[in-house]
Amino acid sequence: MQISLLTLITAFFRRIILLSLVAFLCLSGISIFTSLPVNAGTEAELRLIPQDYQPSAEEKIERAYELSGATGRLEEAKQELTNSNENFDPTKKANVKTIKAQAKGSEENLIEKAKSLVEKVTQ
Repeated sequence: MQISLLTLITAFFRRIILLSLVAFLCLSGISIFTSLPVNAGTEAELRLIPQDYQPSAEEKIERAYELSGATGRLEEAKQELTNSNENFDPTKKANVKTIKAQAKGSEENLIEKAKSLVEKVTQ
């Protein structure tokens, strides 16, 4: 009698532990999907910026450098190589090759500019 009662109690505790672990996993999974992105602006912040606001080239470059140095250099290359009359196509993958391809009308490409910069620095 005592042995059967002991096995019933241990089985009961095992089920409780198993159910609590499953509940913990479910709750932790729900918390992952309900978390908001950290860098999202609030609605009040978004209302401060007018819909028709177009930042200047310097503002775009400054904002890109705030993200990272590589993003800033990419934005500078985009600003230098694209025609001012023609906008950069954001649907294409943004790297130096696509920026160069979109700016076929420019006099010199990025590689030539890099060579001239290296020559200036070494002199």
